[in-house]
Amino acid sequence: MQWRWLTRLAGCGVSLSVASALVAAVSAAGASAGVGGVVVQREIATAADEAYEKGMGAWDVRLARGSRGVVLFDRTLIEDDGPGAGSDSQWLEKDRSPVETIEGLTQIKKILHVERPDAVEAYLVVPEGVGEITVNGSPLARNPRTKYPPVPTALLKQGDNEIVLSCPDGEGRTVKVALREDILRDAPDRAGRPPRSFKSTDGGATWQPIAGEALVRLHLIQHRAEGRLVSPVIDLAPAPAAGAAAALPGAVALRSVKLDAEAETPEGTAVELELRSGPCPVYDAAQWSPWRQAAAAPPPGHRYVQWQATLRSSNPCATPTLRGVTTKAEVAVERPPWAARARIVTAENPEIRYTSMPFVYEEFRHPKLAELRAKYKLDDVVAPGKTEFEKLLLLRNWVSAQWKYRPATDGYPAWDADEILSQKKGFCVQYAIVYMQCCLSLGYNARFVFGYHPGVMDTGHEVAEVWSNQFNRWIMMDPNGNLHHGDTATDEPLGMLEIHDRMVAAYYGDKLMLWANRPTSVRGVPTLTTCRKMQTEADYDDPTTWKKPAWPRYAKWGILRMMPRNNFYAQERPLPKTQGFHWDWSDYWVWEDARTPASYAYRYRHITGRRADWDWTLNQVRFDATCRDEAGAVAVQMGTVTPGFETFLANIDDQGWTPSAATVVWRLHEGRNRLQMRVRNVLGVEGPVSRMEIQYAQ
Repeated sequence: MQWRWLTRLAGCGVSLSVASALVAAVSAAGASAGVGGVVVQREIATAADEAYEKGMGAWDVRLARGSRGVVLFDRTLIEDDGPGAGSDSQWLEKDRSPVETIEGLTQIKKILHVERPDAVEAYLVVPEGVGEITVNGSPLARNPRTKYPPVPTALLKQGDNEIVLSCPDGEGRTVKVALREDILRDAPDRAGRPPRSFKSTDGGATWQPIAGEALVRLHLIQHRAEGRLVSPVIDLAPAPAAGAAAALPGAVALRSVKLDAEAETPEGTAVELELRSGPCPVYDAAQWSPWRQAAAAPPPGHRYVQWQATLRSSNPCATPTLRGVTTKAEVAVERPPWAARARIVTAENPEIRYTSMPFVYEEFRHPKLAELRAKYKLDDVVAPGKTEFEKLLLLRNWVSAQWKYRPATDGYPAWDADEILSQKKGFCVQYAIVYMQCCLSLGYNARFVFGYHPGVMDTGHEVAEVWSNQFNRWIMMDPNGNLHHGDTATDEPLGMLEIHDRMVAAYYGDKLMLWANRPTSVRGVPTLTTCRKMQTEADYDDPTTWKKPAWPRYAKWGILRMMPRNNFYAQERPLPKTQGFHWDWSDYWVWEDARTPASYAYRYRHITGRRADWDWTLNQVRFDATCRDEAGAVAVQMGTVTPGFETFLANIDDQGWTPSAATVVWRLHEGRNRLQMRVRNVLGVEGPVSRMEIQYAQ
């Protein structure tokens, strides 16, 4: 699973004690993990939709539309051109993708190989305005203005399916072609595929392969054969009684556990449950058990569990529906007498949100990042910043000033900040790449995101998002426009998905984001503001555009997409051929919600409406605290998901931050006791603070 290498937990941190009050590491099992103690029955019901949003991942499943539950994901893309898809824009002097013209007797034939032809619906992705289309010899009745003509599913067959495009009587159309060398550069595993795009100049009497693959794709609405949902970590320590003061839990030993699923399983479908358990609050492969049947005896000393639901279907038109899972457990609790004199006053213990996206992070210590940081003296650039956010703004200001906007029409540069800065040219794509890699060089994780808003600001725009430890969220940064957007009331910067939510709600209400429903007059969103350089603007006009009144820049964020990695130094490919001149690369991750028409994602493979997939968290500390037998001794375990993790830090009673092991003993004194926790990465950047305060009477 993609997060394993990021997780640092008990036994995996550095072995330095915090201070005299915070000493030796606790054993994984816990010294007082109850031979005797009180036996408690625990029953915890987790709704499937809650597990979907808050769990550790959801692969090939989605929320059921219109009802509570989780079902198998139902979108499949069939394509051959995606890895090498480029742009035929006339702006491009070099790197332009070739096209084939469909006109008169000239036709294009595409062979699409379909393993599972049964589908609820099917749509073709073809050039808009093609006069005639046949599928396996049968003509389609279609609106010539649609890009996505529906295909009767009865026309599809297992194996090769033949699609023929022609314009015998009307105006000709062009279809883009991905060159074979471009496809294989990004997808070498496709080397053995036969040519599947052909051209005829005699009305279909004879056919010849073309020099690549035509952009003709098939999007099927069909359920996957299998999908998985992993729940949040479930704490089996007994909760305090209603109305009771927050008490410290004692040592917990899991004796038995059982899982019950509430599910609907039509014929040919099934739901299977598995369980894993561990002694620490954040999953860690080194300490947790592997997946097993729930009836198996749990290992000693385990307090936490997770369940995994596997949904299966042998019918692409049918899916099981998981409504929820109930965890029933018997636990032994050993709580020493002194614990009655301690109570939790405050606790800030954030949940960790996990993405299902297989996002790959650049190593902060990559040599090219170090060279970038030194060559352009980026430490000096951000030095005047008094806060982390001010440093990120200063860095954005610097990137924005490095060259004047000039699209790379005479040769598309690599995704390399140094190359772009040396050439001093590029448009929004290159500004975003440079800012992202400059952030990485300083130890701040950033990612490449983009979108567009058809019907309002009908051009795409590329930006970056950076993880802010100060605000504990992803923040959208536009280094091309040298701006970001914030909350009008607080001026706090916002992430792209937050901006999207507010903008779409204001412009569309409960309607779909369709051309027919678009706002027809320039307007702002009262809850959103714009900050240029380091100044906030209360008005909605955008003075950088070529006309006034102008739509505010945040009006762009209707359709959102993301590159699923930021390790462009460690791994050059796969990459879109000419990002920004087109958006036909098939492997972006695309956001979809209740207001987004499904057709906007028909040309893509990865689609998600799970918020944690887009808005996952980094660098947070999640912890637990357990009474030990020794009076006043509290065992604290810390866990995190931190790329480039170096160490945990702890601060007891404001004595100062000190490196800490992941599992430590906190010895309480009379009165109010304060413990703060955070992480530090390998470049010295520190994460947000988690904290706990305990009142103790000796």
